[in-house]
Amino acid sequence: MATHTPTERPGTARVRGLRLVRLDRTAAEVAVLRETVLRHRLAPGQSRYTGLPVQTLPSADADPARVPFAVVRTGADAADPETAREACAGFGIVDRVGHLRDLVDTPEHAVLLRAFYVIPAWQGLGVGRTACSAPLLDLLVAGVAPRATEIVLCVNEANEVGRRTYRSAGFAPTGRTHLDDLSGPQLVLSRPVRTGACHRPLPKPRPERTENQQ
Repeated sequence: MATHTPTERPGTARVRGLRLVRLDRTAAEVAVLRETVLRHRLAPGQSRYTGLPVQTLPSADADPARVPFAVVRTGADAADPETAREACAGFGIVDRVGHLRDLVDTPEHAVLLRAFYVIPAWQGLGVGRTACSAPLLDLLVAGVAPRATEIVLCVNEANEVGRRTYRSAGFAPTGRTHLDDLSGPQLVLSRPVRTGACHRPLPKPRPERTENQQ
């Protein structure tokens, strides 16, 4: 299990600027964040690369191997619905099983990052890179799968922004590909689990345009 500092609540992993909150726990902020991510929308064209929690969260709830999480700005009271809407930057799922056997040689020591996204208001600010980098994601993984030594993901070959983001977070191509019947060819990327790195504070999100508000 990951070791948390005294200022951390159980079920969260933190660095300066962001924290990842597990959505498989029972807490006031978890209930609010679950409702918040169900309202998330992506920019036109981005939905071809990942599903939204309207579909992926119920699937994770039904599968004990999957742990959904929200990406949240630190210092925000996520138990307040209005604050949560402003502070919740994204979502993802850590999967202990999935189709890991098709992706790596030692699936028992790996986890799959899936259904990850950052909402438009927070894009371009380094949120995706920070959320997927050590030690933030790694602390969450250590709590979900203590034996895991590798984090694996699949990214669409056409998703250039996603590939750059994951590479900047330390992921590297494994040389393998995965064919998704719905999304097409996916590149398989991975990196080792680490827990000791520092990140600069994130800037504030850009104001969301009126037409994107839910």
